[in-house]
Amino acid sequence: MKKSIKRSKGMATLLITVIVLMMMTTMVIFATKVGVFDQKMVGNEARYKEAFSTAEAGLDLAVQRFDNQFRAASTVDLGGTGTGTPIATIVTNSAIAAGTNTAGGVAATGTPSFGVTVTDSGSALVGFPVYDLVSTGTGADGTGTATIRRQISMRQALGGSAPDVPIVVSGSVGTGGNFNIVANPNGAGSGIPLAIWTPGPSPAGDVSMDGSSATCQLEFMDGNNPQCSNPSGNSELLSQGDGSTATAYTTNFPDVLPNDPNFPADLFKYLFGVPRAEWAAIKSQAAGYGQVVADCSSLDANSGSDHILWWVTGDCNMGSNQIIGSTAKPIILVIDDHEFDMGGGNARLYGMLFIFDNPSDVATPSTDFHGGPAIYGALVSDVGGAAMNGSYSIVYDSELLGNLSGNGNTSSYDMAYIPGSWRDF
Repeated sequence: MKKSIKRSKGMATLLITVIVLMMMTTMVIFATKVGVFDQKMVGNEARYKEAFSTAEAGLDLAVQRFDNQFRAASTVDLGGTGTGTPIATIVTNSAIAAGTNTAGGVAATGTPSFGVTVTDSGSALVGFPVYDLVSTGTGADGTGTATIRRQISMRQALGGSAPDVPIVVSGSVGTGGNFNIVANPNGAGSGIPLAIWTPGPSPAGDVSMDGSSATCQLEFMDGNNPQCSNPSGNSELLSQGDGSTATAYTTNFPDVLPNDPNFPADLFKYLFGVPRAEWAAIKSQAAGYGQVVADCSSLDANSGSDHILWWVTGDCNMGSNQIIGSTAKPIILVIDDHEFDMGGGNARLYGMLFIFDNPSDVATPSTDFHGGPAIYGALVSDVGGAAMNGSYSIVYDSELLGNLSGNGNTSSYDMAYIPGSWRDF
């Protein structure tokens, strides 16, 4: 009996030992499998991260190529006009063949690579096509891949409206001195000229037609110092200074629209497409091209070649022979709460001059025109009154103003990423 009991205890102990060993073996095998799985996960994640960063590099390179190709073109044909570089050519040259390395060359065997396709999405951003960029990155061993997508377009620097009136003033206008304006022949409708536009109610936007001020059509602008001709009878003048003040539209001054209730409440937004309170966003566009300056001494006829927007944080004193911008490459010159001085019969500004009364500063901008200089394009000002006096000419030029707001002029655009378009699936 005792031997039977001892034999039973031994069997139980052996059974328990076997069970424990089996459990321990199972745990070891499971732990080994978990470790191998973790190693595979770490390896896969590392390969994916390598492929993902490579795909990002490819996307950045394709965007850079698109922007460089666009800038190098000077003018771009967006609609089959036959003028400028076809946009399709820029799209083709922006795509990147598979197997390219991060330096833009052919990737060597065993190194990361990418490829990027660029296609028209079929949609548009303010008239400019939106493009889909798809970048696929491949890791060094060829087993890890990642694909990311993003949409891009080009936005106009003048995101609101190009002025279609040569004088747009958020205040009164005093046309003292030898003040000459070439009107937009269709500014108030087909065949209805418009030279001066102000907001109301009176007297906020009154226009005083004093001195030798005159407005006319382009064909009557003559002389070395551009001005409306002034022969006996003045039959070709649209409006002529007679010492009176226009408080509303009158046939005596048929191209002057003072105290207009339809004048934009936010002149900054009307021009740039963003509220006045967000002016810093527009300034940052100029800063991105190194075109925020303390004065105008460095500006010349080629200043609109890279980008049209210049932001001046100090006084701008144009020299008597200084020429800024051109008809093909005009500029937007923003004078931020300082003085704009323009003198001398040979001084020329091609583009839009914007006298900006910055809401974050208590200072008030001002102007000083003398000696018969000329602005080809438009003068837009947050302040009126005496700031508009002087001897100078404003010449409306539809071609120039069209180049401010597109017309294939590459200097008038900025690269734009479409919000919410980035994805990695």
